[in-house]
Amino acid sequence: MTNTFLKLALCVTVCSLLGGCAANKATQLSEHERRITDLNERALDSASKGYDTDAQKLLQEALQRSLAQDDRSGATVTLLNQSRLARHGGNLQLAAQLVEQALVSATGTTQYADAAQEKALQELAGNRLTEAGRWAEIARTSEQGNLLGRRLNLLARIALLKKENSAATLLAEQALAANKGDGMELERANSLRMLGLIRAQEKQLDKAEELLQEALSLDKQQAASAKIAADLEALAELAGLKGDKNLQQGYLQRAKTVRENSRVVPKQ
Repeated sequence: MTNTFLKLALCVTVCSLLGGCAANKATQLSEHERRITDLNERALDSASKGYDTDAQKLLQEALQRSLAQDDRSGATVTLLNQSRLARHGGNLQLAAQLVEQALVSATGTTQYADAAQEKALQELAGNRLTEAGRWAEIARTSEQGNLLGRRLNLLARIALLKKENSAATLLAEQALAANKGDGMELERANSLRMLGLIRAQEKQLDKAEELLQEALSLDKQQAASAKIAADLEALAELAGLKGDKNLQQGYLQRAKTVRENSRVVPKQ
């Protein structure tokens, strides 16, 4: 739970409290909004370092403050962060309870897509692919901001797990197109990684390597350790398909090193 993936996932949700992050840097927050944002970001930082109890306390304070002010946006953000912490910690029952509260809180707001995406990811964690796909589609149709590529990536991932390669390819290509903008580098890398894996399955090995190397380059630019490791593991799988055992072991060792050391790298 102390990896870069969790840190980035939480960051997306904190951004929604700010009304869109980069696009709204000039937004003036009230004292209450600044406080809720600060509590969530401190919780994010604690979780990224492995201090889960501290993170939970900070999020609980943020939730109580939000509810006391009838702040649905702040409550939704905090419930989603609590749900993600529980999911990454393997407590799927608690995660499910929290995301249901988030879905109620977010109903009729632009945050509903985030809540639906988290619901889809929980269904995916339970290997319920049909329900995961249903909620991922709800997330896609509910998206009203600039995260369509993120929604499409999840749909592509689910299709790939269902071995629906044609659908996965189409969705990943649509996601790649949607993720061209600034600030979407990590989602663009996700699209490239999935397309690389599909091309590898189709034995288009040179094209697969090109896509995976591009994903790796993007993830390195963003210092996203968990995703760098995923890219290296995908390249290891590709090297295995090529019959290059030495290269495969080299990639696997690099991925292992990244994962082991990312657990102790503090938030920059």
